[in-house]
Amino acid sequence: MEKKQRSLSKLALVVSLSIGAGAYSSTAAADICTDSVDSNGKKHLSCTSTIYYYNPGDHAGMQLSEYDSVTVVTTTGASTSPLQGWAVYGNSSTYNFKELNLETVGSKSDGIVTKNGASNITIDKLKIRTTGSSADGINVGKESNGTIVTVGDNADIDTKGMGVRANSSANGAGENLIVIGKSAFITSRENGSNTEFGSYEFGTGYAVYAGNTNSAATGEARVVLGDNSTITSLGNNAHAVYANKGGVIELGSTTITATGTGSHGIYAEAGSKKVAGVTATVGSKVYLAGDTAITIDRNGTKFAIYAKGVDSLVSSSDRLSGSDTSGIFTIDGNLKADNKGTVDLRMTDGSSFTGMATSNQYDSSGVANTTTDGIINLSISGANSVWNMTENSVVSDLTLTGATLKYVEPADLTDPTAFVPKNLIVAGNYASNNGVLVLNTVLEDDTSATDKLIVKGDTSGHTDVKIVNIGGNGALTTQGIEIVQVEGNSVGTFGNSQRIVAGAFDYFVRSGSTITGADANNWYLISDYSPTDPGPDPDPDPDPDPEPGPDPDPDPGPDPDPDPEIVKPVNPVYRPEAGSYLANLAASNTMFITRLHDRLGETQYTDALTGEKRVTSMWMRHVGGQNRFSDGSRQLRTTSNRYVMQLGGDLAQWSTDGLDRWHVGLMAGYANNHNHTKSKVTGYTSKGSVDGYSVGLYGTWYANREDKTGTYIDTWLMYSWFDNEVKGQQLANESYKSRGATASIEGGYSFKLGASERATYWIQPKAQVIWMGVDAKNHTENGGTRVTSETNDNVMTRLGVRGYANGHSELDDGKNREFEPFVELNWIHNTENYTVKMNQYKSSQSGARNLGEVKMGVEGKLNNNLTSWVNVGYQFGDHAYNDTQAMVGVKYSF
Repeated sequence: MEKKQRSLSKLALVVSLSIGAGAYSSTAAADICTDSVDSNGKKHLSCTSTIYYYNPGDHAGMQLSEYDSVTVVTTTGASTSPLQGWAVYGNSSTYNFKELNLETVGSKSDGIVTKNGASNITIDKLKIRTTGSSADGINVGKESNGTIVTVGDNADIDTKGMGVRANSSANGAGENLIVIGKSAFITSRENGSNTEFGSYEFGTGYAVYAGNTNSAATGEARVVLGDNSTITSLGNNAHAVYANKGGVIELGSTTITATGTGSHGIYAEAGSKKVAGVTATVGSKVYLAGDTAITIDRNGTKFAIYAKGVDSLVSSSDRLSGSDTSGIFTIDGNLKADNKGTVDLRMTDGSSFTGMATSNQYDSSGVANTTTDGIINLSISGANSVWNMTENSVVSDLTLTGATLKYVEPADLTDPTAFVPKNLIVAGNYASNNGVLVLNTVLEDDTSATDKLIVKGDTSGHTDVKIVNIGGNGALTTQGIEIVQVEGNSVGTFGNSQRIVAGAFDYFVRSGSTITGADANNWYLISDYSPTDPGPDPDPDPDPDPEPGPDPDPDPGPDPDPDPEIVKPVNPVYRPEAGSYLANLAASNTMFITRLHDRLGETQYTDALTGEKRVTSMWMRHVGGQNRFSDGSRQLRTTSNRYVMQLGGDLAQWSTDGLDRWHVGLMAGYANNHNHTKSKVTGYTSKGSVDGYSVGLYGTWYANREDKTGTYIDTWLMYSWFDNEVKGQQLANESYKSRGATASIEGGYSFKLGASERATYWIQPKAQVIWMGVDAKNHTENGGTRVTSETNDNVMTRLGVRGYANGHSELDDGKNREFEPFVELNWIHNTENYTVKMNQYKSSQSGARNLGEVKMGVEGKLNNNLTSWVNVGYQFGDHAYNDTQAMVGVKYSF
């Protein structure tokens, strides 16, 4: 690299500079700069003195604009006598730089500072580092009037003072302007302050600033940043974007972070300023023309956006065109407007605001404030946009267009005693175009704690309401839980497209105009599905011939025995999931139940190999069935379909007297059940399923008189285990286990009624007692409802009679083939209805306590080794309970 050191004028080393004179001659400057040319032929200038009296004559006539880069490094504090510390000093100066790299280490040593008159500084590419206290990146001072600093894209400014600062002029009505292009990075690392140093302003902490500390200022101050800029403030009380006393800041798409205590993300503050020679209070403006992301700690001393004072404004708008703009906002922090300040934001699809908002128009008790109030207008659009409201809030107008307003849930969703509800007060109007409102509520009775939306003005459009249950057990409501209060014209509607459930109940959002005793303007959560109050009858037509004269029997006064007040009936709305839990419980207890003939068919066919009446066999049966029932409220109707496969075989058989027979065997099975429940009230549905296995042991004794009359006793013990599922409409899938034992004893006696050439005729009274001990494990749903089985040790008894004929047709003479058609009638009694409890409310299967049954089929010996049977049965009970079943079985005898 070629290097050339320029000699310094001796005069420039000895001439002192006058403080504040603002008139320095070119012969009174210290030009300590070095020229160089790199291997690519690019020209560079490196200086250790302030660029102010740069003299092209000392550099072969090179103008600053001709260097490919200019680098300035200063190590002293800022001073005007001599002029030092600042990297670039403008005093009615014009500078043009292709690339400017500045580094200062002294106190108050700004990277760029302008003072008297109107400077014009243009920089294509800029990098500034200041490490001394109160050293700004760019500082257009209040002594400037009409100064413009223009910086290109990708500016990189990192300071211990203010990052970018435009002060209102005290020397005229001109505008001091800083314009920075796209993709700028501006960082301030010091605590915030804004004070005067003699006639010079210095400050710390604020990353982007426009305004002034001096109430005598008469000019304007403005800062403009392009899209994709990043602004960071790391100190305490150091606002990332700060406009005060008439300052204006215009931002494109920007990411803003403020980490220190008391540091706001965007702060627009009114203050005193000279207007037409008179000191007046003027507001400041921050315009947001693109996407905006703000991250800040959420506490009471700092805000993501804060507008304070008359005419102060933070707005989604373009200052030059005057048109409203919108963008994707990502705000993690609180909003505030007071003392007539205004925050006006339009958030488009994909926006997220997490925090509270307060326009100070109402206090926490709902009392109006008209002295220190402000305005916050929020318009949030898009299905992917959400306001996560963390605390009580007050806004002026709120518009949701497909967006979600979500009251943030408490840390513990199961403890209603610790729940502190939140309120949003809309001081003006609330409009919703299919917006979504998500509230937290203890879903119980009318007195339940709940978040609330309070609208002081009018409502319009439709809002879909979703509820997060905070440990509520579900309960009956009468008037309902008030969730929306409207004091103006209540034209808007609220409803719930998604289910709201707690315990055994469904809740609904309904207008107070449909609820007896409720405020017609307001909206409520109810678990009572009462008919809509039709209101008073219309006025009847007048009597065309009224009776003249007084009533001959005037009313003697009040009725001494008035009729009692009519109390509105309470009609709770039960969830269809109750039907699914009931169907699962009933199925797991009943699917594997067997009877002797269901399991073995006719057991006394003669063995072809020995001629002895004995059983040595393997058997299998397949069952398909459908069950229909209602719950106790008659609101839920359930249909279930089942399949059962069982197989087994004898382990041993013997006789004690040569006539009777004893059999002991093992059996195992697989079964599944799929059920569907629908609410007649709401139309909501639920699906359930049971899938499981069983193993068991059976034993049978036959008196076995030679003519087949006599007694039989059959008993079995079985253990079953199941996987259960319940899937309610719009609800999460629920999975749980059930298991337990079942035992039975059955007995009967066969009477021979008569015989013909090829058949005998029989009647067989019988009885069976079954103990059912399959129980579902306690289960807590995803929504917090605790589901328990309330049916313990149900005993099913069956009394019946079977009539059958045993024989063969003429075609089967000599073929060892016999058939036994039968008809069976039974009465079945259950000691308990199947019952589940959802939190504290129970739901039971209806109609199954006492059942009638008709069963018919045929059993046949196809040859000496193979027997099969097929039958169908139908059970019926109260309240449209019914069960239909078909079965086919086969047995192979050895």
